[in-house]
Amino acid sequence: MISDHLFKALLSVVAILEDGAKFGLDSHAAVNALESVGFELDQMEASDRQEFAEIVERVAESADPEQREWIRGIPADLGMEI
Repeated sequence: MISDHLFKALLSVVAILEDGAKFGLDSHAAVNALESVGFELDQMEASDRQEFAEIVERVAESADPEQREWIRGIPADLGMEI
């Protein structure tokens, strides 16, 4: 599904920004970018949030076991209320 691929792209961006914040890239800019992503996602309607939660779970289930909890935690890490 397109939505799964878009979510996986979002995961890549989040991972890069998290690593950037931890390992010396402009951490202020990385944190601001993560907050912006979270803010925009948090503007979704309730039905879209539900669909997003379903995508998160579907992608987590298909991921490597070591990544599942990280993936499931992305919405909360971005400050989303699902």
